[in-house]
Amino acid sequence: MLKTSRRLYKIINKNVYSQCKRLQNTAADEGQSARQKAWLLARERYQDHEHIHYSSVLETRVKPSFLVPEALPAFPDDWMDDYEFYQGGPDAANKQGTPDPAIAASKVPCSGCGANLHCSSSSLPGYIPSEIFRGRTRQELQTITCKRCHFLNHYNIALDVEVAPSTYVDTISRIRDKYALAIVLVDLLDFPSSIWPGMQHVLGAKRPVFLVGNKVDLLPRDSNVYLQHIKDTLQREFIKHGGGDGLNIKNVSLISAKTGYGIEELITQLHKTWAYKGDVYLLGCTNVGKSTLFNILLNSDYCRPEASDLVRKATTCPWPGTTLQLLRFPILRPSGDRVYQRFKRLVSERSEKAAMEKERRAVARETGATGAAQPVATVGRTFDRRDDISDAFAMAGGSKPITTLNDRQKEYKEARWVYDTPGVMQPDQLTPLLTAEELVKLQPSTMIRPRAFRLRPQMSIFLGGLARLDLLDITSSRKQFDWLKVFVFASENLPVLIADTQAAEKVYNRYLGTPFLGVPMTSEDFSKPDRLQRWPGLQCKDGDIVLFNEGRNEGRLNCDITLSSAGWMGFLLPSGHSECRLRAWTPQAAGIYRREPALIPLADRLVGKHIRYSLAYNTTKPFVLKK
Repeated sequence: MLKTSRRLYKIINKNVYSQCKRLQNTAADEGQSARQKAWLLARERYQDHEHIHYSSVLETRVKPSFLVPEALPAFPDDWMDDYEFYQGGPDAANKQGTPDPAIAASKVPCSGCGANLHCSSSSLPGYIPSEIFRGRTRQELQTITCKRCHFLNHYNIALDVEVAPSTYVDTISRIRDKYALAIVLVDLLDFPSSIWPGMQHVLGAKRPVFLVGNKVDLLPRDSNVYLQHIKDTLQREFIKHGGGDGLNIKNVSLISAKTGYGIEELITQLHKTWAYKGDVYLLGCTNVGKSTLFNILLNSDYCRPEASDLVRKATTCPWPGTTLQLLRFPILRPSGDRVYQRFKRLVSERSEKAAMEKERRAVARETGATGAAQPVATVGRTFDRRDDISDAFAMAGGSKPITTLNDRQKEYKEARWVYDTPGVMQPDQLTPLLTAEELVKLQPSTMIRPRAFRLRPQMSIFLGGLARLDLLDITSSRKQFDWLKVFVFASENLPVLIADTQAAEKVYNRYLGTPFLGVPMTSEDFSKPDRLQRWPGLQCKDGDIVLFNEGRNEGRLNCDITLSSAGWMGFLLPSGHSECRLRAWTPQAAGIYRREPALIPLADRLVGKHIRYSLAYNTTKPFVLKK
């Protein structure tokens, strides 16, 4: 394999050398230098795009697959057949089911979202057709998920339901008068926009708080101590934008609810700090990963073993507001013996995990695969489900198997519980404006690789159709630097476009809905409302943003400008005394904040050399850092 790679490398180099030689000969024949000819060829791709200086779509010359709208799965006619209680059969006349307002709603919550099950109206949370709901016992209803959760889990389709924003706040406000611990989750890719500003009013000044930053696996590693810097930045921004000075923060943790990284450490800190004093509530804005964390803790040492099979997992998806009511599971009491057994298990796994981590980093350095660069950890179990329960699941003796958790049983009267709460709608988040396809593609699936560009005065950089940033002017003590180095931290699926500021609005209107901006996406399905007519466009934040460099940046980014759910941009001013003035745009001017210091301050180590005849820089492999 290695010999083959070297042979291919030689062939490629030989072809490149031949092309350069032909280019030099042609240039000499026409009286032009090779550099002039190469510059002209680089500009040819932009000749039909006035006022545009750079486009990631044109540079790659490959139309990204996400720019072609994906059709949602067809609405299935036989979806009710998936329910074991449905007796309609293949010849049933109404394949979608019918509501029946005459039947009273139940007090049984949906095991996916927590809304009480009923059959009165299909537009309300917790709805299932009367053909399934009618005649069901409480025990049978406890095994059923509502229509909305069913479509999310089986068909990846999100159904609209009528839920007032105040409902979410009212639901979580019940914690105000309870003796409980609050685990506040924040999306590390979208803060402070994922920090609810009214958090302190619900939590109070004396309530213990665990601050947890999720999706740390998607942040690039710019130094060996980058995790501690992220922790400090998270706590600083949380206090500034949502917590106030009075919050009682007991612990700050970084986790990945997707890969399991940091979960075991979080459980250990919960045992040390909170133990079994009271209930635990998972709080946070929409789509920060509360339900995913709930599901991981459900199958960990933090949950009572017998409950893991009886409590259904929460419904998780990219759409906001999936959890509509409170879901819960009982906490396993961390007695001295259990804590010691858990400690022994973690110690025994330490060497194996270290070896896996070393191998993962080596693969990331050699291959450049971002998936290998992401921190991963397994979440194990110390106590087997069979250790604490009898064989109640067996069918021996004609007994019925236990399929749901009866929280009225004697052993649960004094139990402590973990609650998964609904997400609070944050006005700064752009997620309510986006469609299902756009939300899925907007979320990075692997570690973010920063993209760097040279931005000159009176140039504007677009991050898809979701954000725009103008460089109005720049002054520097070093006259040869008349540009600003900009780092884009966002999903690679989101195109970058750089154009003249004076024609920025014209360019935006021309390319909105095309591959050059990507999001929002248009659809060829004319039965749907025109996407562009409903799009609010971009609005400017009041007041320009002024950045200063006192001459001691030492290669560190001066600050970040967050652009709501689209991502953020970092800025590296020229060395020496310099100053620049910026202007930021997003839909409704939402989610624009100055974050200082930058979250990834040494991002300049993560990009390659400047690409000749382009405003862009090359990207590099993860874990390959310039000294």
